[in-house]
Amino acid sequence: MVAKTMRTAIWQGDRVAIVEDVPALVCGNCNEQFYDEPVSDALRRLAEDGFPADAATSEMVVPVFSLKERIREPKQMPEDVYLD
Repeated sequence: MVAKTMRTAIWQGDRVAIVEDVPALVCGNCNEQFYDEPVSDALRRLAEDGFPADAATSEMVVPVFSLKERIREPKQMPEDVYLD
């Protein structure tokens, strides 16, 4: 575990908010973030306030992508093909 200052994304319905300057302990193997009680409380209060736009320190444009037309179905092998 390493102490770092992170950025995290929190979804509320179809809205996403980016929260910066989040102190966390981060796992060196899987990058999972762990927050202490004061940090968890601050994140909870910010979420309860609905991430008010007038409290934001900045804004960013985030591209949104869809996989709807990008998923390729695997091709079926002919029945007379045998793989070892």
